[in-house]
Amino acid sequence: MIPAALVLAVAFAFPNEQGTRLIATGDIARPESLRVALCSGGQQRSVQFESRQAEGLSSSGRQTSGNFANVAGAVFRVDGPDVSSGATCVLADDAFLAGATLVPFTRPPSDARCSKAKYPQIQAEKGRPVVGCWPIAESAAGVHVSIVEFSRRLSNALASLVVADADQRMYIDYAADFKGPGADLWRADDGGEIHAEHFDVIFLLKRGSTYLLAIDWAGAEGNALSLHAAEGPGQFKELVTESWYRSPL
Repeated sequence: MIPAALVLAVAFAFPNEQGTRLIATGDIARPESLRVALCSGGQQRSVQFESRQAEGLSSSGRQTSGNFANVAGAVFRVDGPDVSSGATCVLADDAFLAGATLVPFTRPPSDARCSKAKYPQIQAEKGRPVVGCWPIAESAAGVHVSIVEFSRRLSNALASLVVADADQRMYIDYAADFKGPGADLWRADDGGEIHAEHFDVIFLLKRGSTYLLAIDWAGAEGNALSLHAAEGPGQFKELVTESWYRSPL
């Protein structure tokens, strides 16, 4: 299992427009201990803590690259290649990666759908019929990540992120209260639909039988960030959450 000390020594961060700096907006006790950045798109970088930054007087109030100089947080210098624009990163100490394997992913086409042959196993495990399934990340090693929507039970709606590795499946459930056709359901302004294209796997680490998954879920108002752990099949446990407000001005 992931030691509690490792979970505490992580922080979500985003780059400036040049990709030369990262800023972590959470409360970090020892930012100098964070030396590694795992970023969306399979990017891994070494980083060095530079300084703590107060919110600027001209801040837009948004946690965005364009407002980087005004965002309150801990600033890190990126050593090596610049981080890609729009990336989401998780900062960690060196011990975080010890004994772990980083699973490389590619993003399927936006019109891809899961094979319906996978439905019976998922339906049996969740006890609900599947009404839609969209792959969001695939690995040559046979690991697949998908977003699944299930049929409603009265006003109870459910969608799940599913990590499938061989015959194991691990779930993050997103329950919601259905208020009527077209009404917000999971996120503000989602039109009552789960939008698989808004989910991004920042990384998936495997350490023995433990899976450590970081997710960026974008919405109309901003990004919901989360780190989860699972010991084999079943439910992921949520370890860390954060959000960035990015509503257009």
